[in-house]
Amino acid sequence: MKKFSLPKAPRRPTGTVFRNGAMASVLTAAVLAVVILLNLLVNSLPTRYTKLDLSQTGIYTIGETTEQVLADVGETVNLYYLAQTGSENTNITALLDRYADASSYVHWQQIDPALQPTFASQHGADGATEGSILVECGGRTKLVNAADMYEYDYSDYYTTGAVNTLFDGEQQITSAIYAVTREEVPVVYQLTGHGEQSLPATLQNAIAEQNLQLEELSLASTETIPEDAAVLIIAGPTTDYTEADVTMLRDWLDQGGSLLLLTDCDYDTPNLNGLMADYGLSRLPGMVVEGDSNYHYRGYNYYLLPHVNSHEATAAVQNLYVMLPMAEALKTEVVEGVTTQALLTTSASAYNKAAGYDMETTEQEEGDETGPFDLAVAATRTLEDDAESRVIWAGSTYLLDENADTMVGGANSQFLLGCTTWLAGEDSTILIAAKSFESDMLVTTAFQADLWGGVATVGLPVFCLVMGAAITIKRRRQ
Repeated sequence: MKKFSLPKAPRRPTGTVFRNGAMASVLTAAVLAVVILLNLLVNSLPTRYTKLDLSQTGIYTIGETTEQVLADVGETVNLYYLAQTGSENTNITALLDRYADASSYVHWQQIDPALQPTFASQHGADGATEGSILVECGGRTKLVNAADMYEYDYSDYYTTGAVNTLFDGEQQITSAIYAVTREEVPVVYQLTGHGEQSLPATLQNAIAEQNLQLEELSLASTETIPEDAAVLIIAGPTTDYTEADVTMLRDWLDQGGSLLLLTDCDYDTPNLNGLMADYGLSRLPGMVVEGDSNYHYRGYNYYLLPHVNSHEATAAVQNLYVMLPMAEALKTEVVEGVTTQALLTTSASAYNKAAGYDMETTEQEEGDETGPFDLAVAATRTLEDDAESRVIWAGSTYLLDENADTMVGGANSQFLLGCTTWLAGEDSTILIAAKSFESDMLVTTAFQADLWGGVATVGLPVFCLVMGAAITIKRRRQ
């Protein structure tokens, strides 16, 4: 009979086995704890370190202008995003995260209008629509409407049928923060009653977004300049100011006022000229024509594209073209207590046509005075107690022309805004370009398309086959 051997009884676990098992459990728990801690640590980091903005136009990234504004904030600013739960716009929430990360004083919170229907009205924002942002600081509030955070570019509509959507959220939010963190709002008065031009809508909007209040003022209806006036704008008068008007302006400037003057070479204003002579400024009769094609618009040598000199007023347009069609030259002379600086200057090839609009040719003729010429000049006069009076004179009212502004991508408005903010004593210009949601299309020629198509459909497969065959032959020989 065949004998069967019984299996041996299993060995009893030793202390070493228990110690190894316990060590493995401890290590597993430690790894889990480290993972959890790392996760918490990463979540606590600012969004700019954990979420990358891969959009081509940097939609979710705040710029230097916003960073400068936030750096000056010294009290709590609350951003209330009015949106129903589950209907949030990720573009808005991502941008609000960036604001909160950039300043410890800035906080944002989502408010569901369905749950808190009276929240906006309680904060003085009646009629706020869903998707809007209510900005609050120290009891001061400003509403950023949802519709204002988007712009629509129709420039390609008639050629391609496409409408480009631009995101203007950063401009609107930063401007609102700047507004609510200020104690007072400077007032800019545009003088009327002498045939002055109206400011274009783009400039009016830019001034409002800079949180300067724009009002109209007729000197004929007032005895003194209002005390809240920060800047006066005289935009292309067609008739001269009276001696009484100039006396009122001079008295106000002597008290530290600021003036922005734009003139046209076709209209002479002797009384205003006398006022500007107090600052060492005068006008050269005639119209400037540019002889260097690098300094004028193609085909129009009297549409000037002058050199932009470095100055606080021109900081926003240092790398842009400013266009001054049909401009007159300005001259400066030394006046005690006054410092002048040219803002816009022609090339040395420019020349002045003394006949102005009545010139018979734009070509340079014998007797034409040659450049360079100053087209816009800033002057500062030192008063008692170290106070200052500031003026800027620009020799072209066509700076206000919307077509000219469009031809240089809005640089004229930016220049005039920079002048206004400098005259008002503002530290910065809140002007942030809207950002496109669209990415630039990759355009290739027919040759490039055939080349890369051949590489992808023929070149790469052949390369892979050759490499595969080489590797196979090498292995077989080993």
